Amino acid sequence: MPPTTIIYTDPRYRGGKLVNESALLDEWLSRRYPAVPSLGRIRLGPTSATVRGVTLPPNLASMLQVLNWYPDAIVIAPGEQLVIEAKVTAKPAAIGEVLFYQHLIYRTAALTPYIQTVFQPVVLFAEDDPDVAAFARGLGVRVEIYTPAWIVSYMQTVQYKPRTGVV
Repeated sequence: MPPTTIIYTDPRYRGGKLVNESALLDEWLSRRYPAVPSLGRIRLGPTSATVRGVTLPPNLASMLQVLNWYPDAIVIAPGEQLVIEAKVTAKPAAIGEVLFYQHLIYRTAALTPYIQTVFQPVVLFAEDDPDVAAFARGLGVRVEIYTPAWIVSYMQTVQYKPRTGVV
């Protein structure tokens, strides 16, 4: 019997530790869907690209033929199907990413059983920016705000890291 909730994530690690967006997503998912393990990465697409007016070596041309796209998470649960992009800082670019991922879902072989399903695009932010949130909602993207306890450390060491050097 298949699980009632399926979660795919694309965790990113640096030095053996989850990077901030992955940690944010992991905490949010564990609170929202307790005890549901991630099945790992799911590649959306594929898509391909070309260049114009330039002859590429065969190895580079070949690499452009299959581009891979990985959403931060896909959740298939009773009553909701989500494609999620997570950022600690609310960024408008995340909205474009998640809308593109929503588009690619319907071209992804592994998700064929859910092709009749409407996936809700979701941006998950640790910081709430009303302008970014309104922009997202205006495009039909759900906004989730989850602020983890480590946000102060993040702000001090990453977001507002003291700059050194001569100006």
